[in-house]
Amino acid sequence: MRRLTLALLACSALALAGCAQDFDRGPDGTVSDKVKDGKKFYLVVDPAKGGDEKKFRVSKYDYHDCNRGSKYPKCVDD
Repeated sequence: MRRLTLALLACSALALAGCAQDFDRGPDGTVSDKVKDGKKFYLVVDPAKGGDEKKFRVSKYDYHDCNRGSKYPKCVDD
């Protein structure tokens, strides 16, 4: 019985670990816009070292943590 319980717990942990979203990190800079497209979330960042704004996909948690005008990736790390 104890082995069965441990096996079920191990399987549950592996299943939950597979659900995490892992998107590429965007450039350092200031968040200039936030875009929601259905269940996909994007940030638009104006790079700190100049250049064009870049739009990239983020998790819904990062989307909600970063407001317009905040510094990316500091808003995610806090």
